[in-house]
Amino acid sequence: MSVLGKKWIIESRDEAKPILDILLENRGLNTKEEKAEFLDANDASEFHDPFLMRDMQKSVDRIMKAIENKERIIIFGDYDVDGLTSAAILFHALKRLKANHSVRLPNREKDGYGLSMPFIEEFKGIEIKLIITVDCGISCSKEIAYASQNGIDTIITDHHQVPEEPPKDAYSINHPKQKNCTYPFEELTGAGVALKLAHALFIHNLGNEDAKKEIEPLIELAALGTIADIGILKGENRLIVKKGLKNLLKTSSPGLKILKDLAGFSEFENKEISTTMVGYQMAPRINAAGRIGDPYIALKLLIGENQKDLLKYGKELDELNRRRQEMTGQSFLKAIEKFAKLEQNSMLPFVLIESHPDWHVGIIGLTASKLAERFNRPAMIMQDLGDTLVGSARSIESFNVIEAISAHKHHLTSFGGHKEAAGFTMKKSAFAKFKKEMEKFAESKLKNEDLRKSLKIDCEIQPEKISESLINDIYKLKPFGSSNSRPIFVLKNIKPNFIETVGRNADHVKFEAEINGKNIPVIGFRLGEHSQELRKHKSLNMACHVDFNEWNGSKKIQLELVDFEQNC
Repeated sequence: MSVLGKKWIIESRDEAKPILDILLENRGLNTKEEKAEFLDANDASEFHDPFLMRDMQKSVDRIMKAIENKERIIIFGDYDVDGLTSAAILFHALKRLKANHSVRLPNREKDGYGLSMPFIEEFKGIEIKLIITVDCGISCSKEIAYASQNGIDTIITDHHQVPEEPPKDAYSINHPKQKNCTYPFEELTGAGVALKLAHALFIHNLGNEDAKKEIEPLIELAALGTIADIGILKGENRLIVKKGLKNLLKTSSPGLKILKDLAGFSEFENKEISTTMVGYQMAPRINAAGRIGDPYIALKLLIGENQKDLLKYGKELDELNRRRQEMTGQSFLKAIEKFAKLEQNSMLPFVLIESHPDWHVGIIGLTASKLAERFNRPAMIMQDLGDTLVGSARSIESFNVIEAISAHKHHLTSFGGHKEAAGFTMKKSAFAKFKKEMEKFAESKLKNEDLRKSLKIDCEIQPEKISESLINDIYKLKPFGSSNSRPIFVLKNIKPNFIETVGRNADHVKFEAEINGKNIPVIGFRLGEHSQELRKHKSLNMACHVDFNEWNGSKKIQLELVDFEQNC
């Protein structure tokens, strides 16, 4: 049994195959062509032709008509990182084409998600003729029909689940997963789709070569949205992120420079920015505005130019992010108290459902995510607003949360989302029945599942294969992320020596692994509490990453401990 109680899933036991081939095949890349395409993605690699996406030419023609006729265009976005970067991408593109345009964003607390009727009424009043949605719109049939009835055309750019009947009154829909769309890559995020529309506009106006130059500074925004929205890092998403991270090192965007400084990236100016750094340092600061503040603060940082104003917006985001962290911690402690007691009494339900008036709508998704991680159960957490409950759901690998919510939509006033995450609202009067039926539904899906957390391990590795060459092969897979996780290996029969805890609060553990008579340094982040368990064992099986540790100009091989078990 592992010290973290996880079931280890070793994905390959082929000892004869080269490790790089094992890593690629574990990520679904099986043919020579697939492997070559994945490994060869570089600065010179080309994005797919945006006009392969259904309705793209139609969208470009309508936008050009609006520009020529000096119609005011509204970019309607979302308040999360994917939505904000999508809006920023199109804002910059339309600005370059001298459009008369502006951005409208919903407030999570006041407006909820998506294009609602009050916005259409507002756009009627100011004589808007064209709306372009980004990262939303595919589920807004009624609103788009009403806009059309009032002489407003709507172009949808989105990536969320396509309903059985997408909005038939939309002027055009750019969505890689819609029916009869021949676009070669379906997994673009909202920012990825926005980038394709911007690219198509530049090709139409400037030709292919100049269009490449124009989208270059927009790729880093698309990378930020793709990472934050956990887009799978294969195909075009991987190319967006790979190019975007490189561009981010030397970004010309004044707002992104400030965001990098706030995230502590200054020391990485000439090194590498990773998906982890972006996902855990930059993205939360942008997200904080939409969660508990005003999303326009984050948007202004992404599209603004005045240095003094941008510094102010950056500081506001930093403070909002600090408050967001405090609020999430407080709500998680309240939520975990109840479910921990149920767990102790073997009464933990298969889905965790709870509401509270003090849980802010902006942090319920984070609380649900922490609960799902802690208990390995899907979680649905709601803010009680009196007559209405606003909920956010986060799931586990073996449970499709949007399928579950769709099966109970008769209790809801609205909902939307993905397999892993969803949002919904309901009348408070429906809560008891919803909770009872959802718990029964989850039990039917999960009662025969092994609900221990799993740790996917690429393969067992023999000590003699730990080398600089192996690490260089691992680096060929970068950037790491969804569907392309950082490789994990098992090393067996390892003797731990010189065990100590490190870090301000002794959060981490450090030791040397005796392997074939040599000592290799090991660091275990956030595993300091298990140092005594390490000391009990003379021989361990270790699940770990293999990497370099660079310090003061020297570079040495280091193992990063992920989990361990006693060697039987």
